[in-house]
Amino acid sequence: MARKPEITHKIYTPVHGIGVGNLLTQAYDGPAQARLVQALRSAGDMTVELLALHEDSVVGYIGFSRHLSPQGWMALSPLGVLPAWRSHGIGAELVRYGLDHARRAGAKAVTVLGDGRYYQRFGFTYRAAENLETPYASENTLLYPIAAGTAFATEALVYSPAYRELGLAPTN
Repeated sequence: MARKPEITHKIYTPVHGIGVGNLLTQAYDGPAQARLVQALRSAGDMTVELLALHEDSVVGYIGFSRHLSPQGWMALSPLGVLPAWRSHGIGAELVRYGLDHARRAGAKAVTVLGDGRYYQRFGFTYRAAENLETPYASENTLLYPIAAGTAFATEALVYSPAYRELGLAPTN
C-alpha cells in the first residue's frame, strides 16, 4: 500500500500567488479561476484562502469570498487540486479546514456552486438552499448553514462583481 504523501496546510500569503495561479490554471484547464481569485483579492472580497503544500509546492487550494448579500455569508470558490495529486483526500481536507476557518471568521452560512455528490458529505445541502434566489444555476447551488435561521432562508444571493467581470454570467 502506498504511503500517504506529507501534506501541510497554511493560510495563503502573497508568496504563494504564482503557485496558486498555476494550480488553478492546471486544475481547471485554463486561467479563468485564477483570474477570478485575483479579481476577488483585488476587490477585497476574498475572506479565507487555504493551501495544501507538499515540500513547499502548492498542490491544493480553497478560497471563500464574501457575498455582498446576505451579510455575513460566504461562497466557496474555488477548490482546486493539481491533477497528479487528486485521490489523496487533499480536496476533502481543504473543505473541512476551510469550513472551520469560515466559521471562525464569522460566516453565517456558506454557499457553493458545484457537484452535490461531492459537497453533501461536508454538510452542504440542496434542501437548505431551496429558498435562495441565485443568479447562477439553482440546481447546482448548495448551502452549508452555520448560524441559526440560515437553513431554508429566503434570501437573494449577491456575488462579488468579480464573477461578472470575468465572464461568469448569471444563468437565471
